[in-house]
Amino acid sequence: MNSNIFAKANRLIKTCGVAYIGVIDENGCPSVSAVSTIKPDGIFTVYFATGISANKSKRLLRDERASVCYRLNGNNITLVGVAKILSDQETKSRFWEDRLVEHFPGGETDPNYCIIKFTAKRASLWIDYESAEFLIDELLTVQSRCGLLCKWCKYKEPMKCPGCVALNGKASWCDDYCDVSKCCVDRGYSHCGECPECPCDDLRGLSYGDDEHNDKPEGARIEVCKAWAEEALLCE
Repeated sequence: MNSNIFAKANRLIKTCGVAYIGVIDENGCPSVSAVSTIKPDGIFTVYFATGISANKSKRLLRDERASVCYRLNGNNITLVGVAKILSDQETKSRFWEDRLVEHFPGGETDPNYCIIKFTAKRASLWIDYESAEFLIDELLTVQSRCGLLCKWCKYKEPMKCPGCVALNGKASWCDDYCDVSKCCVDRGYSHCGECPECPCDDLRGLSYGDDEHNDKPEGARIEVCKAWAEEALLCE
């Protein structure tokens, strides 16, 4: 797995208007239904609009364990985690979209309207004939300066590379420093996402372009850096 499949997963989620959520019913069996996606942003936390009277809402109030599946053009994302029912007015108003009035004629104050907040713990991806399975905590562990996911790098073992974080900015296969990694070290950042100038021209040079080592899709490692920075803020 690399940064590219993570970025592709985020883009797929933003494209899907409908997902499928599996919850645990009153008999301890899985129950799956379709849900409308609301302002999708990425694989870590996703939101859905539903009714408080719906069976899935009642079941989630009893048991927060859930799984969410997105499928588009033969690509598939399966997430396993926990889901909460949010019915406070601030949240309902924040996620309200006019298209929902068809289901909730009372608008954002409709007493039946609520939001499902799903937080992923584990992911299984099949995108562009590439598969990946990982724990979300693994992906959110800083692995490089520029956003590469070194833990799953195919060159890690053959090159006996401990990563630029362990080597304090050097590349394992030569005596030179990576300019991006050295910049992070010199500025006292653990990765580029901590820098207020992110993404700078140097990082864009690594992420964008037609070279085989550039990201596909472009900007993939930048998305990872931003995810690491956001996670650090949440942990403060």
